[in-house]
Amino acid sequence: MSSLRTRWFLAALWLGGMVAVGLIGAPTAFATVPEKMIAAAVASRMFYIMALAAIVFGVLIAVLERFADKKAMSVNLLLPLGGVFFAVLGEFGVVPRLLQAAYSHSPQAGMWHGIASLVFALQALCVAAYVWRLPTRRKTA
Repeated sequence: MSSLRTRWFLAALWLGGMVAVGLIGAPTAFATVPEKMIAAAVASRMFYIMALAAIVFGVLIAVLERFADKKAMSVNLLLPLGGVFFAVLGEFGVVPRLLQAAYSHSPQAGMWHGIASLVFALQALCVAAYVWRLPTRRKTA
């Protein structure tokens, strides 16, 4: 499998997983589980697994991108690394504060949920921009 095809595949899995969790999985958990804290635990677990997958996908894409483009830095290298940054920031920086606020019924829970949603959206934006920039075919010499 070519490097370009592999990068497309990994980016598609990453973005598709984010769409599946963010637009299907989490809303379905809250719509079907009567106890909101259990629904939150289910959704949180899905987002956690997606964050781990994002780290793996992002690092693999960055390594493949580095070998495909010999420049020290490029937008196509920075976008997946930005996605990894937002995945780590969201899961290990924002989500613990969100969960703490939610479990203590703090009025700040809504604010932390908004921040978590923003960070997730920024991660998705990095991945979508990366996919948009990928060529559809290898350049032939």
